[in-house]
Amino acid sequence: MGKMTDLNPDESFIDTNKLIFGIGQVQKITGVSGRQLRYWESQKYIAPIDQEKGVSRQYSLHTLFLIFHINRFIKKGFTLQAAVDHARQFDAQIPALRQFLRSQLKGVETGPNRTLLDLGYLNAEHAQRVYGVIDKTGETSFEIKDVK
Repeated sequence: MGKMTDLNPDESFIDTNKLIFGIGQVQKITGVSGRQLRYWESQKYIAPIDQEKGVSRQYSLHTLFLIFHINRFIKKGFTLQAAVDHARQFDAQIPALRQFLRSQLKGVETGPNRTLLDLGYLNAEHAQRVYGVIDKTGETSFEIKDVK
């Protein structure tokens, strides 16, 4: 395995509020047509960034992800309303996931056959560390290793 890359949880992540996508980019990235996007806007499922008159629609990264997830649930057979509900529920969970990863992820070690995510100590005794494992096929699991 390669060297473990240490992560500093105090370092800021990229300011995603500054990542803006035009309607054409959103269509290419998500596969959702402009007509669908305008309909979803009319139903208040999504909203473009406030814009000047005459400027094409633009969307935040957050909205891009919401569009992606709505479309993903539709492809799984959900109605539009159910897809929106599921996408919003998923979206509501993201802050908790982000907070957990910021505080727990201590480093990443990559190798040819697997990647290890160092999730820190198992408990306050500091006798064992927990690792998330991603193998070369994409399967995931956990490992607990004794600290020497």
